[in-house]
Amino acid sequence: MKPIKLIIGGVEIAGTLNDSPLTDRIWRLLPYDETGETWGEEVYFPINLQAEVTDATTNVSIGDIAYWPEGPDLCLFFGRTPKSTDALPVSASPVEVIGTFKCNRQDFHLIRRERHGVPVRVERVRPEAPKPAAPAEPPPSAPVEPAPEPAPLRPPQETVGEQ
Repeated sequence: MKPIKLIIGGVEIAGTLNDSPLTDRIWRLLPYDETGETWGEEVYFPINLQAEVTDATTNVSIGDIAYWPEGPDLCLFFGRTPKSTDALPVSASPVEVIGTFKCNRQDFHLIRRERHGVPVRVERVRPEAPKPAAPAEPPPSAPVEPAPEPAPLRPPQETVGEQ
């Protein structure tokens, strides 16, 4: 699985591309900036990649990322499309589902649309570096025996002597 970040009309969304030869080719294109369009509750945008699809379908799910060879485009399904007959999206023509994104249906309504479409950016997400382990406590050391107390100092003895 290949983690990605989608920035669609200013809304950041986490996604994942499946492992396949097609997604390997898409992965190599990232980061990718383009202007997309909407079709019902779908955002689609051109991608500079011609590829054969191996598992084409028009039945997709909310949160699917798909490659549409007729564009060629990438499609993000947030909800119903003009071809839907129920709550599920239906693509305009066969696509290959290549991943998923964390879909909050409200995100679609937050997407900023500009005069010439929807700004889209797709980026790789680098896996977080493992956090360093907490330093191990030092092993208990052998008990240290106290040093012997020094002998008390004796005052110098006066010599009483014969003269």
